[in-house]
Amino acid sequence: MILQALCGFYDRMMEEQPESIAPFGFAITPVSKCIVLDSEGNIVQVLDRIQFQEYFEKKNVKKVKAVPQRLLTPQQPKRSGKRPEPAFLCENANFLFGIYGDSDGANYRFEASRNLHEEVLSGVEDEGASAILSFFSKRKKGSLDYGNIDTAGLEDGGNIVFQLENDMWNYVHERPAIREAWTNYLNSRSEEAGIGQCLVTGEVGRIARIHGNLDGFGQDKPTLVGFNKDSFVSYRKEQGENAPISESAAFKYVTALNLLINDKNHSLNIHDEKILFWAEKKAELEEQVIGSMLNGEAGNWKLDEFSRRKLSGVVDHIYNGTSPEQLELNANVRFFVVGLSSNKTRAVIRYFYINTFEEFLEKIRRHQSDIYAKGAPWEPEHPSFSQILLETALRRESKNIPPPHQSSLIRSVMTGTPYPNSLYMAMLGRIRAEASANAGKAINRIRIGVIKGYLNRSASQMKREERVGEVLDPNEKAIPYRLGRLLAILNKAQLEALEKVNASIVDKYLNAALASPQQVFPTLLANSQPHLSKINKNHKGRYIYLYNLLLEVLGEIPTSGFPKTLNAEGQGQFLVGFFHQEQDFYKGKNKEQSREDNDSVVEV
Repeated sequence: MILQALCGFYDRMMEEQPESIAPFGFAITPVSKCIVLDSEGNIVQVLDRIQFQEYFEKKNVKKVKAVPQRLLTPQQPKRSGKRPEPAFLCENANFLFGIYGDSDGANYRFEASRNLHEEVLSGVEDEGASAILSFFSKRKKGSLDYGNIDTAGLEDGGNIVFQLENDMWNYVHERPAIREAWTNYLNSRSEEAGIGQCLVTGEVGRIARIHGNLDGFGQDKPTLVGFNKDSFVSYRKEQGENAPISESAAFKYVTALNLLINDKNHSLNIHDEKILFWAEKKAELEEQVIGSMLNGEAGNWKLDEFSRRKLSGVVDHIYNGTSPEQLELNANVRFFVVGLSSNKTRAVIRYFYINTFEEFLEKIRRHQSDIYAKGAPWEPEHPSFSQILLETALRRESKNIPPPHQSSLIRSVMTGTPYPNSLYMAMLGRIRAEASANAGKAINRIRIGVIKGYLNRSASQMKREERVGEVLDPNEKAIPYRLGRLLAILNKAQLEALEKVNASIVDKYLNAALASPQQVFPTLLANSQPHLSKINKNHKGRYIYLYNLLLEVLGEIPTSGFPKTLNAEGQGQFLVGFFHQEQDFYKGKNKEQSREDNDSVVEV
């Protein structure tokens, strides 16, 4: 089903954007250099084909990175082993000039590249073909010394293409006679392939023995379908014959995958995993909406300002409950979402989901609702998957994100099932690890939102009615929740009494309060009396407010005393209660200040 959907996307794009889609035998390839030849095949100059793109790092620091130009070139072969195939008119210096580590490898590559070009271009009446053949007869093995010609950078490993000095508007591989010769060569090779029924299209045709590589995984060039071990041989069927897929279908799905991977409008990078998504038919705005919602508030940077504002407005309406029909969106168009990662030479499919646009919207909207918590305005209201996962990592560095979290989080979102316990425990672990250094940064909106979402989804699965809300619930009687509020109140009293402290109560005692409330809170309550007394002396209204609030929270603690320990679920409730009370303090400053000094103190 995945390959069928990808072939369908290729066919759709060929109809919508035929100028930007590679036809059979060609591919969009990164190119670093261009060698300019005269009509006699002599090197005239070497042109750089590196482009510079601006991007933003953390803290909005603008940087520039070098990116090879992407060109439509003859498709490069899948390479492996000691005798890799040469490429046609888009090749690296290892093959073009025989620059390689060992002499046998250098000799093979030097000769193989010449033999391929002579086989393809022999007899072709074209100036470009003649120049290329002359170049291969004149080149120097193992050397880039061509007199005064600056050949620096040719051996950096990037792909190299060719131009004629009297035709600088086109590359040699784009000349009609050259393209025709390449197509004829491919057809002659296809005649040697086996015949079978394609598992993707159902049509009888030539079966692809080796499938193409995928881009976008750094040095890895993985294959989605491949049988490259003797143990995979079944009934004497080798390589692609084990799962017959026609050459046409194999080319289509590989091209479609590479197109999606390199298109920011159809893909997201979540550290070492890629999320690809596309619609069954043309649905440009619907695809942008899905991409924006999957990517949180990062938006779609490839849009102009007007389109960005329009998309932002549509997404806001959806989060507020507006139906797709009201926004003139196609609710019933089918969408595909696939997760890919690389295991060196093998592409791994982490998940694959098919659903209507409306159903995907509902899944994402529910996810964002479940993890929503009222918080500081500078923290993301609808965090992306990347932002959530970074909160599980040491120093918030992507390289430290535990790999299982990525796929399991997205599975929970797409299926509506409880969030993974490992993600929940990671959030608790990072808060406890960072609290002593900076509790305010450790207990943030995203972490508390995920903890809240985990507790609520787990309660729904167990068919329990209790739910943790988005804001402070004064009527919540759960003891861990009350204890979290209590710690926030004691911390507030200390800060108001002393104004400046090197380490707050939360910095010092959060971990101990989570682990052993019975041992910690009696001491904290006793130590809070001087703080309350100082507040009473300086600001009686504030004292009355905090004292009454303290008694209100303590009134729900059982007479048997504080619990000895808190389990993992209780620790999550504790942290949510603490966060809610802290946010209520920030929100209610004016409300609290309006309380008059003549408010009565509750006597106990």
